[in-house]
Amino acid sequence: MNRREALSRVALLMGGTLSAPTLMAFGEGAAMPQTAGAAFSFTPAQQALVAEVAEHIIPRTSTPGAKDAGVGPFIELMLKDCYKAQEQQNFLDGLADLDAKATKAHGKKFMETTSAEQVAILKQVEKETTELMKSANVQQVKVGDNVDKEVVDSKKLKGTPFWRLAKELTLFGYFTSEQGATKALDYVPIPGRYDGCIPLKKGQKAYAL
Repeated sequence: MNRREALSRVALLMGGTLSAPTLMAFGEGAAMPQTAGAAFSFTPAQQALVAEVAEHIIPRTSTPGAKDAGVGPFIELMLKDCYKAQEQQNFLDGLADLDAKATKAHGKKFMETTSAEQVAILKQVEKETTELMKSANVQQVKVGDNVDKEVVDSKKLKGTPFWRLAKELTLFGYFTSEQGATKALDYVPIPGRYDGCIPLKKGQKAYAL
């Protein structure tokens, strides 16, 4: 799967729109200014937390989950090498907020709560993020087939929110991994002739292009 196909696939899963920082991180749009990436890293506790959040977004079922695909380390690497300091800080603040919400609701950190409690917290974060995005002056700019760039009013919203980054990077990391491309999608390592219209069987996976 090439980069543009991955962008289109993840944009589709995100409702057709990706954040501007993510598009720039994947080489679509203006060049991303270099940041002091060497100073950014997760603690072991944060690494475990990121992996757990990613697994809730793409859990293991009959196909591998986000942990199987190594999405956690992918997210850390991408944030370190390809995102601005504002997005890096937003992500760290988001992780801290998960622990704060868990402590307030259950008297313990996020990783110490049950799976059901974690899902409830993440749903709360998603709801809050949706409301936050609505309050900002969000504009959508077309940048390619099936892909729009999401631009927010910097006076109302400082950078891309944590939950938006977490979902985008989880999906990118998963569907560009070997596990995601070959197990969750219908992978054809050596494509044959071109068929413009192929009937799909009920329950058939989408193809990894």
